[in-house]
Amino acid sequence: MSTHLLPTRTREAYDAIKRRVIELDLPPGAAFTEGELAASLGLSKTPVREALLRLRQEGLVDAAARCGYRVTPVTIKRARDLFQLRALLEVEAAGSAAERRLDLDALIELEQLGRQTYDAGDRASITRFMEENTRFHVALAELGGNEALADMLQYVLEQLERLFHLGLVLRSRGDEIVHEHQELLAAVKAGNGRAARRIAGEQAASSQLMVLNALLSSEAVMSADSGISAAK
Repeated sequence: MSTHLLPTRTREAYDAIKRRVIELDLPPGAAFTEGELAASLGLSKTPVREALLRLRQEGLVDAAARCGYRVTPVTIKRARDLFQLRALLEVEAAGSAAERRLDLDALIELEQLGRQTYDAGDRASITRFMEENTRFHVALAELGGNEALADMLQYVLEQLERLFHLGLVLRSRGDEIVHEHQELLAAVKAGNGRAARRIAGEQAASSQLMVLNALLSSEAVMSADSGISAAK
């Protein structure tokens, strides 16, 4: 969702807080106050308050008792719901991209983005990879020509980034993901909409399985303090 209309300080606060949530510096379930966050960011309370309002609308933070906040906990049901929505969007995006006349420059960018990998032991590497991975999938959706679909896919992927961070730390899957990106691009470049849809669906299912298995198999992630719940 676009933030370019937000005041500069509010956008700065929004970007910083959102990044802390996604990268798990503020883990699921973590409690904090507006004042604490403003002080740590070196900003006044007003832009932080406005940023938190936006993040509440996006479902990443909740208001808590006594004027505080907490990072929205993650439930397995919520994760499954997001993955299901992602699959619906990506299948249609991939098929539409394959069936359109493709822009050469956009394809070159996608090729570069699709080759990005990461080091499971390096948080900065995972962060860079997640940013590039989101860009890859959104750029592919944009090739399909449906801007609303691309915007919604970006929203869903950003919601899922917290889970991807948890999953990628627990399992190294970089080379496998690069192969998946290249396979999907090959179908798109060949103009094979049917194959692109099938591959996108299979890869979305594989990603869901990887993340959910990682979450459920890790005692650290599933501990009471993690903010992760197996609630149905």
